[in-house]
Amino acid sequence: MAMAVVGIDLGTTNTVVACVRSGRVNVLPDEQGRRLLPSVVSFHPNGDVLVGHGAKERRVVDAKNTIASVKRLIGRAWDSEELRRARQRFAFELKEGPGQGPLVMARGQEYTLPEISAFVLRRAKQIAEKALGEVVDRAVITVPASFNELQRAATKVAGRVAGLDVLRIINEPTAAALAYGLGRTTKERIAIYDFGGGTFDSTLLDLSGNVFEVLATAGDTFLGGDDLDMAIAERMSEAFLHAHRYDPRSDPQAFERLRVAGEVLKIELSSQERAHAKLREVAFGVGGAHLDLDFGMTRDELEMLAAPLVERTFAVCQEALSVARLPVSAFDKIILVGGSTRIPLVRRRVEQFFGATPLDRVNPEEVVAIGAAIQAAALTEVARRRSLPPVPSRSSYPSNPPPLDEPEDTVTKSTTLAELVAEQERARALQASHPAEPMRPPARSVPPPLPTTTKRMSVPDAANTQPMPARGSEPDPAATIPRPLMFADVQKAEREAARPPPVPTTTQPMRTATQPMRPVPVPHEPMPPLPIVPLPGQPAMPPLTPSAAFVPPAAPQPVAPPQPPQALPPPPPPPPPVAPARTPTAPPMRAPLLVDVTPLALVVETVGGWCDVIVQRNSKIPCERTRAFCTSSDMQTVVLVRVAQGGDPTFAQNTYLGEVELSGLRAAPRGEVTIQVRFEVDASGTLAVAATDLGTGREARATLQLVGIAGAQSVAAMQARQATVRLN
Repeated sequence: MAMAVVGIDLGTTNTVVACVRSGRVNVLPDEQGRRLLPSVVSFHPNGDVLVGHGAKERRVVDAKNTIASVKRLIGRAWDSEELRRARQRFAFELKEGPGQGPLVMARGQEYTLPEISAFVLRRAKQIAEKALGEVVDRAVITVPASFNELQRAATKVAGRVAGLDVLRIINEPTAAALAYGLGRTTKERIAIYDFGGGTFDSTLLDLSGNVFEVLATAGDTFLGGDDLDMAIAERMSEAFLHAHRYDPRSDPQAFERLRVAGEVLKIELSSQERAHAKLREVAFGVGGAHLDLDFGMTRDELEMLAAPLVERTFAVCQEALSVARLPVSAFDKIILVGGSTRIPLVRRRVEQFFGATPLDRVNPEEVVAIGAAIQAAALTEVARRRSLPPVPSRSSYPSNPPPLDEPEDTVTKSTTLAELVAEQERARALQASHPAEPMRPPARSVPPPLPTTTKRMSVPDAANTQPMPARGSEPDPAATIPRPLMFADVQKAEREAARPPPVPTTTQPMRTATQPMRPVPVPHEPMPPLPIVPLPGQPAMPPLTPSAAFVPPAAPQPVAPPQPPQALPPPPPPPPPVAPARTPTAPPMRAPLLVDVTPLALVVETVGGWCDVIVQRNSKIPCERTRAFCTSSDMQTVVLVRVAQGGDPTFAQNTYLGEVELSGLRAAPRGEVTIQVRFEVDASGTLAVAATDLGTGREARATLQLVGIAGAQSVAAMQARQATVRLN
């Protein structure tokens, strides 16, 4: 059976799954035709686990065993401010687990938050398999742009527990930009206003042809529609207290009913001026008499409650603009993402702040999953192309004609894939001609010992530490990140791939041993463009409506390259061309180049509890940075480096991620062993660490131990338990 790859928007309130088929992106519905899957899990008394709409209905009758909105809590430490607030607000029970990670208690069983999310992902996988008739084993999963390393790692764990190979973690605003900007040839700047159920992100991008470059991002991972639901429930509680002299906030089940009713009122008031809720048996009074609530609300009252929350979003928008050093007027389009953007007040304030009417022609609740599906198909196409024989690149053609998938007069307005490849080769040639000097180990007297009994590492001074690249001197992002080639029609591509491959007459030169190799885990070599056969007579993309699925535009029919003039008619048969001839049915494909950034700075602890910044906030990813560390004790063979994320100069005020353990070091007096540690942030925004002993050149073992993130054994145990649970 065929294996499919999907894009999944794992949301706080709802989850959406989408897939590319026959060159079109489709949001996949469940058995009842519903495209939104509530991110709610309920543990039934009969042992079944309900996910989605059935679980959402049980919030009003069994709130203690019904889990919702865990996305806000995933990857957070037990003693964090967000967990303290959640323990007061949620009806289900939370307790501290190993490694400071929170656990959910339901029907006497303990569940990690990634396992709860895995139930939702399993249901999304199940929906996709029934809709496609294929096994779904791979996915691109989206997260808020402001998620830290712990939250991204926990989301990956959830995917693995659900039985999915997570190809990439992609930021939600970047996915939305893919859905809106795919196939465009113009250059423009766009702002993404992403207001969901539990989180808010503001991301600023520059779109130049098929290059999607994030300029800046900022966010609040504890701000969303859930807060407005809570505010409405508080108002309903006050009305109930006034009518019955009973406070439903003292009863978790009663208050959960008001939260559910508050969400319904919010949705109704987004499309009408008045809404009314009539709740029966909210609580019970003297003698068992049931207490009811009749509650009405106007849109003006809703906007009064929503105004403080909405204004907080624009403080985040202003932060993103400050990071990018751009005014509001610099952006051509504003795109709305997330269900909370349906509130009229939000739309008015967005238009006032940015000075332009925001766009929402793609359903704001589905656009992120659509972009994730586009990226999933692109990554799958990369893997398929790598398995095929090499094909000469466009630059090997003698005349190097303009790309055939856009008109001649637009070539100068966008960056083509051939130009990106040429820029990368020039950058490599320049780097090869100016090799960097090897780092010299610091003198023994330089590093001060750590004033602690724990064997950690001290940081040499600036003279012995590899400097950070100066602003504007970093390599071209086009030469440092993977380039996923775009998809066309998958079935037609497979038929094209089955044809006998052409035999090229020229070969690409191999790199010599003198050229430097970048120590990164994923190769960044761009793949040559491969002709893909489109559907015959496929129409261009129709105008989209808010409820319509995104359809990638079809490339115009190409024009064959001009043939050289013949001296005598009739000419003899021309010799075989240097490169395979391109036909009107096989235009070369262009690749979307995603250039994302890190939302938070990565720091390590130094002497005195201060921070040494390893990766600056808003750095382009993938990226790598190095630091040199020295041992602080005699004959030390194992050392620890504490790592955190944030912007505070003191280590304790940042989000603690965990420790990097460096082992296998040679025993020597204090300060004589210098370890160069390489921190690598991949295209998903996740961190990996490698280390080298500068004195011997040997690789040291570097293990990154993240706080509260399940190890391989725990993941296997959760997978085994998932296999025994029946989903409904």
